[in-house]
Amino acid sequence: MEIAEDEQRRILFAALVLLNVPGVLRQIADVFAKHNVNILSGIHYGPSDSRENTWIFSADFTNADASPEKVFKEIENLDVVLSVEYGVRRFGKLLLSPFWIELNVLDKEVIIQKKSWLREVNRIIVEEYGSGAEALVFHVGFKVGYRIVDHWMKASGLTGKHLIILAFEAAKLFNWISEYEILELDLNKPDIIFRVWNLMDCSPFREGLSKATSHYFRGMISGIVSRIVQKQIVFIETKCLAKGDPYCEFIIKS
Repeated sequence: MEIAEDEQRRILFAALVLLNVPGVLRQIADVFAKHNVNILSGIHYGPSDSRENTWIFSADFTNADASPEKVFKEIENLDVVLSVEYGVRRFGKLLLSPFWIELNVLDKEVIIQKKSWLREVNRIIVEEYGSGAEALVFHVGFKVGYRIVDHWMKASGLTGKHLIILAFEAAKLFNWISEYEILELDLNKPDIIFRVWNLMDCSPFREGLSKATSHYFRGMISGIVSRIVQKQIVFIETKCLAKGDPYCEFIIKS
């Protein structure tokens, strides 16, 4: 998505399937540069074991010295280019890609949601529906966490505490947290203490409540650890953004 304040700007989206070889992006960038086309933002996906890679991006043709049709035809004629699609859908100032893009993490489909939407969902659960809804959200998170472990083990080849670290890294990747710190990690007892910053569950209530408000994330990490240690455990949130703490802290002690 792009926002065009100036209606005269000519921004298009492109989806290119390319050979997965060195120098392919440079060849395409050279064509755009030759015609004064500015490449804006996008994503590039090229697995190391694939002969193809995909580049999806937006480009500004406002000051180009050739039409989009001519520029993309020149790109299409390159030996390293397998297919070319381009276009734009305009909704007022909003410019949307005309392509459906499947997003995957660890070979599983993912979606994008605005953080503000999730914050509103969490606020409604806590403020309007109370403890019953909080318990439901915790158990949903627990089931999700418990079931995802086997897939992560297969995809990563990791076991034990390394899977817990992977869970925190995934939480950062999904922007659920901004950072984490593991203070204690003993899976034999188990004794675990960790902190996370800017947790999505709790950030809507920053310094506004007298109780901890993580339910989905607390359930999910409880489910993950339960599956790893092969017995049910439940984390307790001892510090929380909602109570005015600078981070959320979770603990399980044997």
